[in-house]
Amino acid sequence: MRRTIAALAVLSGLAGCMTAADNDRLAAELAATDARIPGCVEAAGIAGQYRVRTEFLGHGAGAVVLRTVQSGPNVTQAQAAQATSCINA
Repeated sequence: MRRTIAALAVLSGLAGCMTAADNDRLAAELAATDARIPGCVEAAGIAGQYRVRTEFLGHGAGAVVLRTVQSGPNVTQAQAAQATSCINA
């Protein structure tokens, strides 16, 4: 009985963990979005400094990466929305 409880505790703890394949997929997704950022920022007409926020939505095999350009002194809300849409396309 104790072994069963211990095994269930370990399995429930591991249920949210990501596998190496999940990590590789997310790394590839990050690299792909990173490669698009400069072109998308330029296409949106952003000059000067800008901020890009990274969010991981979900967990495990279903996790996805979302990059968001934030509005600020050099970035209007419209430019941020355009760049964000382009990056995550």
